[in-house]
Amino acid sequence: MTSTPHLPMPIGMRADMLQQMAALSKAGIAPAQAMPMIRLPGRYQARMDGTRRAMQNGQNIAQAGLRHGLWTPLEAGLLGAALAAGDPTPMYRRMADYYTEKARQLSGIRSRLMMPAFTFVMFLFVTPLPQLVAGTLTMGAYLWQALRALGLVAAVVMAGQYGLRRFQMRPLDASASWSDHLMLRLPVLGAMHRRRNLADFWQSMALLLEAGLPMFDALPLAMQAADNVLIRQELARILPLVQQGMTLSDALRTMPAIIDHTLMGMVHTGEASGSLPEMLTRYAKTESIQLEQQQRLVAEWIPRVIYSMIAAMIAYSIFKSGAFMPHAPLNP
Repeated sequence: MTSTPHLPMPIGMRADMLQQMAALSKAGIAPAQAMPMIRLPGRYQARMDGTRRAMQNGQNIAQAGLRHGLWTPLEAGLLGAALAAGDPTPMYRRMADYYTEKARQLSGIRSRLMMPAFTFVMFLFVTPLPQLVAGTLTMGAYLWQALRALGLVAAVVMAGQYGLRRFQMRPLDASASWSDHLMLRLPVLGAMHRRRNLADFWQSMALLLEAGLPMFDALPLAMQAADNVLIRQELARILPLVQQGMTLSDALRTMPAIIDHTLMGMVHTGEASGSLPEMLTRYAKTESIQLEQQQRLVAEWIPRVIYSMIAAMIAYSIFKSGAFMPHAPLNP
């Protein structure tokens, strides 16, 4: 399948869509008949309509959805494997559960950051207040200065969200950028970013292998789940070793940067017992739980840091303005 130029849809939207598709598929409704029953918000409905038209021309839902941006390459690969196995319902459900959990985690982080964001907005209006009180700034200039800063912050946030989605959809052969290096070097957050990329990779591997894809096909598709190119380059070393005849556990032993003892034990056990997808799923879930605990801790500390920074900036701006300092009369 060829890659799609479309940016991925928001995670919550994908979770809702897949839940509906799982329910309709379980009820015995074929994808071609299910598509008109699902409505997506705003401009995303065009992707659904394009997918439906392509299916009417003979493409299956995986191929058509990839072409029109309904699926990412990884999602299309998962659904293609599920369709080849016969019934896509379990895959719809597994993908829906996966995205629902990710959406829940993101929602929790956003809710903890709402108050710091509100405090920062208040800071934008409080900072020029001493100048307004001192009479060096008119009311119109005061509002313009505050609203201009607010608009700039909003533009930066929107650009960041767009850039993140572009970051996540880069092709497998993309070159590493400064952002890949920066994300891995950030204190605390860099280690979390690495663990999240690897956990998503192993979760995707579990889904692909469970759907029936051979290891050679599953590895390149699963790398789409890792959005950092440097981590993708590390993971890409697995495939040539497996193609040379190594088992997955033997290949991983040569890559200490991307494995730990828990993963090695589970991979070895899974290969010996024929339960590799189940073992990888268990490992990915354990990693996700630990990462969520770390994210919750970070989300609790970030507001405190932001509050301290804003308080210091407000105090500095008030002190610098001299608006509330006593002044000697000019004509005694």
